Amino acid sequence: MTSPARQHVQPIGTTDLSAGFLTRELKEGVFLLTNGNYQTIFFTTGEGIVLLDAPSPLMSYIQTAISDVTDERLRTLVYSHGHTDHIGGAAAVVGSQPDTAIEIIAEAGTTEFLVAKDDPARPLPTFTYEKTFDEYIGARHVRLFRDNFHSADGDTVLYLPDEKILVAIDLMAPGWVPLLDFDITENVFSYMRAFDRFLAFDFDYFLSGHTADAAVRSDVELTRDYVMDIYRTVKRLHDSINEKELLSEHRDSEQEGIKRIIDTVTRQAADEIIDRWKDRTMRGTELWTESHARAMVLYVRWSD
Repeated sequence: MTSPARQHVQPIGTTDLSAGFLTRELKEGVFLLTNGNYQTIFFTTGEGIVLLDAPSPLMSYIQTAISDVTDERLRTLVYSHGHTDHIGGAAAVVGSQPDTAIEIIAEAGTTEFLVAKDDPARPLPTFTYEKTFDEYIGARHVRLFRDNFHSADGDTVLYLPDEKILVAIDLMAPGWVPLLDFDITENVFSYMRAFDRFLAFDFDYFLSGHTADAAVRSDVELTRDYVMDIYRTVKRLHDSINEKELLSEHRDSEQEGIKRIIDTVTRQAADEIIDRWKDRTMRGTELWTESHARAMVLYVRWSD
């Protein structure tokens, strides 16, 4: 039997995407797969490959990446959540192995969401877990558990305790501030607190679904500090405004007055945050910080 070529495996610090993708072996038999923007993880078990998600932009690389490092075939696909950008390639991945039954695992909330969507590109799970899944798949100890930091249907977090790898898709992106509206979270309250929840785990690498590299603990801490700086700044500015005066300027339209409050606090907070963080190691403040400030204003005003 021919040994896998491993021609697409690159060490941390090297990023050659001339083939359209690369893999990094984070721990023995555990691989990050990325095209430089999207990323996911797959790992050997001795009984077949486990893959987390099937992002549409990675769809054409998944089977090549697997066969480049192992003779094991894909046996298990885990859904992190129901969004199309992360599992929209699932039907194509499953269809690429018509002679092999692939188990699809999801948390109950994601399964319920996908049943309602009835999207052939996102095949229904064949196994649904409730809240937690803690089992050996082949030789790997795999923990899955539900969180709610991002998606309304719930988020499956993957933890490999023996390898010390934690995966929470769409929480952050190492080297960048979060995407629009805190990575389009549907739960700002839970999102803010997710960082400390995950930092309580023992991990060497943290994957979140985007960029060419895995994050480490300091990346998670830095993103948490950025998010909490926005919260404290927005709360201070919102609580200090003269709401009665602002609303009185729009006596004929209370809704216009509320919009003025939202816009004023958003602008002031964004200006402060961008100035404080523009020379830090995270990029993207000029792209996304205003959206973060606005999302936080809405949270502070109506939920905090």
